[in-house]
Amino acid sequence: MKRQFIMGVLLIVGIITYTPNLTAQKAKLKVIDEETSEACAFANVVLYNKNNNYLKGDVTDKNGNVELDINEKTKVVISFIGYQKHTDYISPGDNKTIKLKIDFVGMEQVVVTGQYKPRKVDQSIYKIDVIDSKTILERGVTNLAEALSNETGVRLSIDPSTGTSIEMQGMGGENVKYLIDGIPIVGRVNGDIDLSQINMENVDHIEIVQGPMSVVYGTSALAGVINIITKQNTKDQNIIKANSYTDTKGNYNAGFYGSLIRGKHSFTLSANRDLFQGIDVDLNVDTTRFPSGENRYMEFKPKRVFNAGLEYAYRNEFFQVRVKSQYMDLLLKNYSNPNPMLISYDADYFTTRSTNSLTITDKISSSLSYNIIGAYTYYGRTTDLISSDLASLEKEKTKSSSTTFHNGMTRGNFTFAKEDAKLSYQFGWDINYDIGEGDKIADDAQMGDFAAFVSAQYSPFKVLSIQPGFRYIYNTIYPTPLIPSINLQWNVLKGLNFRMSYAKGFRAPSLKELYLDFKDSNHNLEGNKDLKAEKTDSYNASFSYKFGKGKQLFKIEPSFFYNNGSDAITLIVTDVESSSATNTNLGGRRTLGADVNASYMHFIGLSLGAGFSRTGETYDYTGNGIYTPIVYYNNYTFNAKYNFRKSKIILMANLKYYDITPSLAVDGNSGEYYQVYTEAFGDIEATISKLFWKNRLTIILGGKNLLDNYSRRTYGYRGDDPEYLGPRYYGRTFFVKLNLKLNN
Repeated sequence: MKRQFIMGVLLIVGIITYTPNLTAQKAKLKVIDEETSEACAFANVVLYNKNNNYLKGDVTDKNGNVELDINEKTKVVISFIGYQKHTDYISPGDNKTIKLKIDFVGMEQVVVTGQYKPRKVDQSIYKIDVIDSKTILERGVTNLAEALSNETGVRLSIDPSTGTSIEMQGMGGENVKYLIDGIPIVGRVNGDIDLSQINMENVDHIEIVQGPMSVVYGTSALAGVINIITKQNTKDQNIIKANSYTDTKGNYNAGFYGSLIRGKHSFTLSANRDLFQGIDVDLNVDTTRFPSGENRYMEFKPKRVFNAGLEYAYRNEFFQVRVKSQYMDLLLKNYSNPNPMLISYDADYFTTRSTNSLTITDKISSSLSYNIIGAYTYYGRTTDLISSDLASLEKEKTKSSSTTFHNGMTRGNFTFAKEDAKLSYQFGWDINYDIGEGDKIADDAQMGDFAAFVSAQYSPFKVLSIQPGFRYIYNTIYPTPLIPSINLQWNVLKGLNFRMSYAKGFRAPSLKELYLDFKDSNHNLEGNKDLKAEKTDSYNASFSYKFGKGKQLFKIEPSFFYNNGSDAITLIVTDVESSSATNTNLGGRRTLGADVNASYMHFIGLSLGAGFSRTGETYDYTGNGIYTPIVYYNNYTFNAKYNFRKSKIILMANLKYYDITPSLAVDGNSGEYYQVYTEAFGDIEATISKLFWKNRLTIILGGKNLLDNYSRRTYGYRGDDPEYLGPRYYGRTFFVKLNLKLNN
């Protein structure tokens, strides 16, 4: 009896254990690229029953595989960004390989800047240009300046000492807001962030919004916003990356990135060192005047930049916390020519930036979410003056001065955005407090900016969205107006998108513009405590039209802008010979223009693009309402790319051409403003990249500045020297870059 009882229990257990196998069996799928047979990692796989009702979803692993539990023939839909959606049927026990086809029409980047929630760029109510990590890698880009160099409507200016700056819609300097994952980058010199300090090795993509974003991002967002989105390890358990770069002009870069996931926790560490040995292009220099017969002065200063980052993140299905620390340390060396006693007076410039942040995002329900950012940034600049005895090779530090800035910020928003709802809205706060101290800045230099903002997005029809917004600001120094904006997006036809916007901009002068006196071997910049806050009314409109089928895509994007500003803060050159300049208010500044981008892509791997921008500037120097005649200047871009997908070789070439460009100067005797002009120039870059070792190793060979530019001529100055020859670049450069990635 006992034996029978035991046998009965075992039989029941066996039946229970075996029953699921009678009702569900595993089906295996492998998803690959049709052309290259490479695995499509983390593709979306969705199952539907015979009544076409949703059953469940899954994703492929890093090898493109997924196992599905099914008990009957089931419909499966596979989607993956950049590929056509694939529909098939599978039965229990099947083992299938699915080949996905390229789909250029649906290949749109997901953006977050100014959005209620992440969405594809063609669905954004703002016109956003995107530079993805694949393009950054294929071009051999090492810093933000190089990443932006081929963008239509973006004009770069290189200063050998302060670095590379940017201009958009005829405005630059403090009018462009730079963010990393939504956190402002602190540390401007001469009104600009040195873009060459910002490393690109851990960047997922860059989002560029041209036009005022003052309601959303506040001060310094009159000309636009550049938001650098870093990579997040959410799928691979362990990642190790290493990179190196060297070129024929003395640049030697190396970096490391490592990340691991343990359950819901991830840890990331990165470090990069960029070393430039300096270049002397011998502009306006007579070496026979020096006792040694040698010119020690370098127009392009030796520079060493070290960037490091540490991040911890906790993620579950709806909640995420990121704690991040970023550190940048820069050394810039200036060598001067010796006197008859063979004594040279040199200088070392040290710059340090440390940003520590906490970001919390949470989805409370299917329609309600919030995002909170808090950050503290320390920025310090120290100048050491050094006496170098070239005969005895002894050095002595004769003087040291330093300036530091502290920035505390918090930004948060609550967003209600129900799927397919006609009305969505967002409200939040944006607080920034800056303190400056040091030898070159006035005592008690501090400013607070406290703001609240609200916006709503109304979609009376599926193809139409209207988004009004307001921002209220309290500034501790300047009175502030209410800042309104309104944006409209209309999907006129399939593939045809129309956007239009109006926004009022407001920018209080920065602490540096007000109080900082900046002097080095190339600059003599004075702060101006009497500056007024500048205001701008901006109007923007753009079209985006794309057409084609799965194997090819045509796209054309014209856009137009008009900015009408008062009390515009402008850096004016007061003396060319001594490089003296000061910030001042102009009565009025108007910029207007248009950009046109056109592109073509084909399944075979061919991509072609062209861009044209035309910008006009006119000024009311004194505030009497009389504007100067409009002066226009043009920029042109051309790019071509061919991807040999089977052999994993990519060829790329880019051309950027800058037309004659105006800028402002002031007559030292009469105080009268007038325009000077910088001559036109062009630049070409070309690269070839190849994947090796199962796509783990990428080698990029290329050339930059292939037209061999060295100097720029600015002419039209009044006085004894009507023109000035300054450094532009250090000539034709060839490079090799290696990227290694290991993950499991």
